[in-house]
Amino acid sequence: MNISISELLVILLIALLVIRPEQLPEVAFTLGRFLQSIRKMFAKVKEEMNGFIDAAGTSHDRKSGQ
Repeated sequence: MNISISELLVILLIALLVIRPEQLPEVAFTLGRFLQSIRKMFAKVKEEMNGFIDAAGTSHDRKSGQ
């Protein structure tokens, strides 16, 4: 995910308009933890899918006699 500097500045400006400056560190911390949990969830799903694909490939190889 690539974000340019101008996009980042627009996001920060909108955040300052919506969120009070005193709340910004808390919101940033919460958002960071949320993104971290999302990344972990996607990594776990990816790992499980790779396991299913590997198992299906192994099963297919055994059935075809290779």
